[in-house]
Amino acid sequence: MKTLEASSTASASLVDGVGQLSANQRYVTLGGSWAAWLFDALDATIFGFVLLAVAKTFSVGLGDVVSTVAWFLLATGIGGFFLGNISDKIGRKKTMMLSVFVYGSGTLLCAFADSLWQLNVFRFCVGIAVGGLWSAAAALVSEIWPAAGRAKAFAVMQTGWSGGGLLAAIFAWSFLDGGNPESWRTLFIYASIPAYLTLVFIWLFVKESPVWLANREFMRHHTDKGRLMEIFRPQYLKVTLLGLGISVLGMYGYWIITTFMPAYLQNILNVHIDQAPVFVIWIGIGATLGYLTYGYLAESIGRRLSFAVFFSGMAIMVPVFAYSATLMPLTDGKLLFTPQNVITLGSLAALLGFFTGYFSGFGAWYSELFPTSIRSTASGFCFNFGRVGAIAGIKLVPVLIPLIGFTATISLASVSYVIAAVMVFTLQETKGVQLTSGN
Repeated sequence: MKTLEASSTASASLVDGVGQLSANQRYVTLGGSWAAWLFDALDATIFGFVLLAVAKTFSVGLGDVVSTVAWFLLATGIGGFFLGNISDKIGRKKTMMLSVFVYGSGTLLCAFADSLWQLNVFRFCVGIAVGGLWSAAAALVSEIWPAAGRAKAFAVMQTGWSGGGLLAAIFAWSFLDGGNPESWRTLFIYASIPAYLTLVFIWLFVKESPVWLANREFMRHHTDKGRLMEIFRPQYLKVTLLGLGISVLGMYGYWIITTFMPAYLQNILNVHIDQAPVFVIWIGIGATLGYLTYGYLAESIGRRLSFAVFFSGMAIMVPVFAYSATLMPLTDGKLLFTPQNVITLGSLAALLGFFTGYFSGFGAWYSELFPTSIRSTASGFCFNFGRVGAIAGIKLVPVLIPLIGFTATISLASVSYVIAAVMVFTLQETKGVQLTSGN
């Protein structure tokens, strides 16, 4: 592959940026990226806990509130693409700071929405920033880390997402009040605060990518190389479309689970709005272990095979978890929070979360497939527009539930994972590729 060769060839004309940051600087920069992704995930996933409460506040149906999620997912694709391109032009650090400020402010404004329309606008802003943050942070971490440890470093950063989901569950558990349908507003206020602290940390301590800095001279003389539509040129088109397809399949199932899991548990087991987060916490714990495991596996057996293993695991665990929930013993029509029930269903939730570890792979793999001048644009488009493809899934769920039931509808998400497990072998293996400023 032409682009892969360009990235992996270290010649006199290429500037190798890896190693220009000290080990301490790399870890501090990774820490800042992790924190930005952590609170990005908090603001992204917290909406799943308030679907029913928001519907009650604005006197609308579940399908109407799901449209808010759809707008959010669309925005992540747009943000990943356009802010990714901005990252290739103005730098990874500045784009991260912009993204953190926007997602924090968008979340804060959600608390003061007077209508579902306003909430849609504010969540759209959050989505733009969520997509842009990943594009910039993925490029930054990939470029500052040597090839031998890149997948592991990105796995550490990815734990920020599970940590953010875990934090969202803790926040929901702490601030949602089953007796106060307006308590979701307080939840959004508290969820916005950490973003501003993270913004200050990035400004003071996170370092810019030496690979991107070295590439600026090349870009001054080749401005056409960084155009927004460059990723659709013939030499990149196949990789771009295949990468997008894999992301769509991986996101399709994931966002069905993320969006509807709390509502599913409330519907099937009649748990309260402030109890459902308990099982999402188990998912977050499992996901953290899965992210780290994927990182080590990808360094051992490669990117493609690791993806296939985790996608296959998800294809099995989605229906296993969904149908196991229907078999849980109910007392007076609801699940009692006994230690045995929590451990049983929680363990299954943790296994489900573990196999979402495949998210550790997107950043390193996509970064290795494209040259520096379009790295953030391309990886941001492929990854974040995958969420746009997931819109079909979350819009389909309310339609299918009355026809085939909640459990069967959720279980259908496993089909996308089976296809994804096969499709990963259509892209080239990039284990060991060196990232340089060369194009």
